[in-house]
Amino acid sequence: MNFKELGLSPAIQQALDELGYEDPTPIQEQAIPELLGGHDVIGQAQTGTGKTAAFGLPLLQYLDPENNEVQAIVLTPTRELCIQVTQALRSYAEHLDIEIVAVFGGAPIRSQQSQLRSGAHVVVATVGRMMDLMSRRSLVLTAARYVVLDEADEMLDLGFIEDVEKILRMCPSGRQTALFSATMPPPIQKLAEGYMYDPTTISITPETLTVDKIQQAYVEVPAKEKASRLVELLKTEEPEQAIIFTRTKIGATKLEKTLKDKGLDVKALHGDLSQGVRDGVMISFKDHRVRLLVATDIAARGLDVDHVTHVINYDVPNSSETYVHRIGRTGRVGRTGRAITFVTPDQKDEIARIERDVKTKIGEWETPEERLEHAPPPRRRERKPRRLREAPAAPEREAAAETNGDGGDEKAKAETTKLFVNRGERSGISEEDLRWALREGAVLPEEAIHDVRVLHRFSFVEVDPDQAERTVEFLDGTKLKGKEIRLEIAKS
Repeated sequence: MNFKELGLSPAIQQALDELGYEDPTPIQEQAIPELLGGHDVIGQAQTGTGKTAAFGLPLLQYLDPENNEVQAIVLTPTRELCIQVTQALRSYAEHLDIEIVAVFGGAPIRSQQSQLRSGAHVVVATVGRMMDLMSRRSLVLTAARYVVLDEADEMLDLGFIEDVEKILRMCPSGRQTALFSATMPPPIQKLAEGYMYDPTTISITPETLTVDKIQQAYVEVPAKEKASRLVELLKTEEPEQAIIFTRTKIGATKLEKTLKDKGLDVKALHGDLSQGVRDGVMISFKDHRVRLLVATDIAARGLDVDHVTHVINYDVPNSSETYVHRIGRTGRVGRTGRAITFVTPDQKDEIARIERDVKTKIGEWETPEERLEHAPPPRRRERKPRRLREAPAAPEREAAAETNGDGGDEKAKAETTKLFVNRGERSGISEEDLRWALREGAVLPEEAIHDVRVLHRFSFVEVDPDQAERTVEFLDGTKLKGKEIRLEIAKS
């Protein structure tokens, strides 16, 4: 199934096409039809499964742009998640006349009140700030007929459940409610029973989370040598961006200092930092200004960044569920990712446990040269003589397609191969830059280059099928405008 089969509006589908979204994740495939059908939904899913789009796309389709009342609210436990959800919804609503406002603590309440007065169709909020705005009568929920509780279990951990119940009581009784939570402790189940109507439950367990696009490996190393081995590994792997997970806040602080002393571009993210510092770190990492992020599991919860190429478990995760949760932050947008776990000799059994639980294979880490040496040789295709110069002109091709029925379009698609490029407008890359790289770097003739589409974070190029592997071989890992570019054949 792809997004075009889910019944989303043309304006939303256009935004998804521009973002490069093609196939929905399991939670999206199951939740979107239920929510579009008007049902309440309980989604048991972790960050990294695509739950923001799962609740966000039906939410946007539900809205009436002519009605300036608050029609939908999304409650989040933290400021970081509030900002991320808002950014995602705004990107999905690119072609809709919809106002999405974020309200959260730690920012001037008056400016948020001003935004609300100007009109908001959707309000994404932290629980405390929403309660504050409601008490000041700056936010009225009488028309909020679409309500989302995101990461409800964390709201419980932070002591917000009573306030969540108060907010739900202020919404219309005929509302549609979606609740998403990584776990379902009894208080969350009780909340669902009391405030949701005959909900459909969708559970995406660690066993069904997608890790098949992620190359997994482990490094066995004595505890005292972990830091120096990590420095060596980072220099060898050269990640575009990496998240390095530690088990404790102290461990994150120490590792950040060690890596900085070695001259690496790194920042730490953990609970002992002030809210302002955490926000700054998150924004720097998302904007590609920081290459390495050392983080604890709790601090990184809700962190959703498309261009993370590596996840490194500096400390072994304490459960297989946490392992899947961590490594799911790489391998986004249809790309492959790398997940590398450090283990001390007495932790070696942990790898076997994770392999059993997640039904995956984790081999010993090898350098890129070793991986290349052990990889199967590339298949060599015989090149067929190209007949592009003999091809009929455009009107003749169209006439031929009409004569031959629907096969014309399919044949045209088969005549090109789409390649994914990890750089886009944000990296200062233009269409002409990529065309130059294809002509000069991959030595492709102009007629072999069919389409170049540059998006904000990444790009797609279409070339002759017999030139695709050569293009990847020549350009992958090279630099364009001072930035390393990665190429791979798009999955669809």
